[in-house]
Amino acid sequence: MLGAMSEEFVEYAGRSEPKERWLKALPLIVAGVLGVPPLCAAIWFSWQIAQTTKYLFDLGTSGGEAAGMVLLSLSGAFCLIFYLAFLFIGTRRRTWKWRLWWSVATLLAAGALPLWWLFSGFFADV
Repeated sequence: MLGAMSEEFVEYAGRSEPKERWLKALPLIVAGVLGVPPLCAAIWFSWQIAQTTKYLFDLGTSGGEAAGMVLLSLSGAFCLIFYLAFLFIGTRRRTWKWRLWWSVATLLAAGALPLWWLFSGFFADV
């Protein structure tokens, strides 16, 4: 009888209500939705840099400058990879504290390039 009781308890404790699952996922959903516009801006920036890099290679440039431009042109893809990875990792965490921290990390991954432009004056020339 004791074995049957503990099995029921374990089976019941392992389930969660649909409303509770939505509530637990809410920080990640909000971070995912709010992260889309800065992520699109980061990918747009990478596209612009990639087009400029093509002309720099045609003109001839040093290896260091070329490597820097290639990394800048790939930075939007890096933001996308980290954005998706942080969302995935956040879904695997059970506590609110960890879900909130992974949601913040998701927003920072999406907004890293736009924040960098804001503080470095990228939009001053546009």
